[in-house]
Formats: sequence, structure tokens, C-alpha cells
Amino acid sequence: MAQVRNTTPAIGYVVPGVFVCVAGLAIASVVAVANNLEATALDPTFCGSSSFHTTVEPPETQLTRDYAAIRVLLKDPSGPLQHIRQIYTGAFHVPAVIRAPSSLTKKSNRAHLFKADYQRNAWAGSLQIEAERIDREHGTTFTTSIENGLQTGDRASVEAAFRGVFVVLLDDLLKSIEQRLDQTAAVGRTLQHARRYYSESLDAYLSINAASIAARANFALDAMARALDELTAGKSLSRDWFAQERINFMRAINEGLTIRLGQQG
Repeated sequence: MAQVRNTTPAIGYVVPGVFVCVAGLAIASVVAVANNLEATALDPTFCGSSSFHTTVEPPETQLTRDYAAIRVLLKDPSGPLQHIRQIYTGAFHVPAVIRAPSSLTKKSNRAHLFKADYQRNAWAGSLQIEAERIDREHGTTFTTSIENGLQTGDRASVEAAFRGVFVVLLDDLLKSIEQRLDQTAAVGRTLQHARRYYSESLDAYLSINAASIAARANFALDAMARALDELTAGKSLSRDWFAQERINFMRAINEGLTIRLGQQG
């Protein structure tokens, strides 16, 4: 069944609550990609003992699942570009990997029954819709770059444009968190989505091409999590700390993307 287009920005679904992602995929080769994505990108891992790091990290969403599959197809010279286009436009969504339910998952499923409609409905947008929205709001040309790259087979240009899309998504999401720092439980969960955006779209690229800058970005991201922990403990000065680390994080990312391949790291 064709997906219904929804122009609601992805950030509108992330901030209120965790995505509920249910989608089908009819192309066998894309299903294979979904089943063979890196285990580190799909399996939940657990962090330390702080209040923030007791939840599954980082959570995947339909948007990050779709981009993970696109990224794998872009790296494969024989990966069919039409499959990339179908995921990009939302004609197909990559399904979630099916795992045995844990006690945490069962608890989450029970809580899901009491969520409002906007929290229970799956995100029905697409990466193309997000790119188009960003172009309108920020004056960028990511949609044109992706389309031209898909038409000409320029995989590097397509991937570079997607990195730009995720930079803006990260910036929007972190600004939204900063505006809601009084809602510490909600923003703590939302920051984990920012981690996922970063890990799927930018971390590996920066680590290879600008290792020291990638370290700065990761340090700032961790510092934002620590600032949220301190806010939970009632330390109001941590608001300024979070704001400064957000600036440091975005500055590092933007600097890293300007460094040419092999120049650093």
C-alpha cells in the first residue's frame, strides 16, 4: 500500500515522544539491506549509572532507519539508485528489525496503550519531505543536490547533501531541547534522538576525515547529557552549560564538514 504523505516535520514527532515506526518494504534487495545494517547501529546498548544513561541508547526512528539503508546503498557501487530514490521519497520505508521483547520493551508497549494519538501514530513523512522543508525554511538546495546526484549517479554528492540535511535536523532538534530544558525527562529522551541523528549521518565521516573535530563533537554531545543530569538535580546554571555545549557541538560539525578528505585525521 502506498504511503500517505504527511508534511509534519519529523522534529514534531520526536519532541512530543518516541516514534512508533511500523512500515512495510516490498523490494527484496532493500529488505536485505535492512537486515544487514551494522549491528552497532541497530542493537540497543546501555550506558552508565547516571539518570540520563539508564535508557536504551540511542533509539532508532523511521527516519534514521531509512537513512541507514540509503547510506549502505550509496556505499555499494552496484546499489540500485532507484531503490535509494524509493526510500528517499517515502514510497517504501525500511522495517524495524524484529527482536524478542525485553522487559523494557514490554513495559514500553503497555505504556503505549495510554499515549495520545499523536504519540501512537507512526511518522508518515519521508527524507524528501524533510529536505524540502529545510530548503524552504533555510534557503538551502539539498533537494536539488540529491535529485541531481541520483539522476547522474553521483553518490558522493547525494551523501554530502544528506549530511547537510542532518546538520540542520540536529540544529533544529537541539534548539528545541534548549527551549524545553524545564522538561528534563522529555528532553533527556529527545537528546538520545540527537545522538542517533549524529551517529547515523555524521560521526563516521568526521571520524575518518577530521578525527580531532569528531572528538570535539562527541565531547560536546556528552557534555550536553551531563548538563541535563545536573538540571535534573536542580542545578540551574547547567542551562548555560547546555547552551554553550550546543554551540560547541554545532561549530565542530560545521568545521568538520569544511575539511577536505585526508586533510586532517
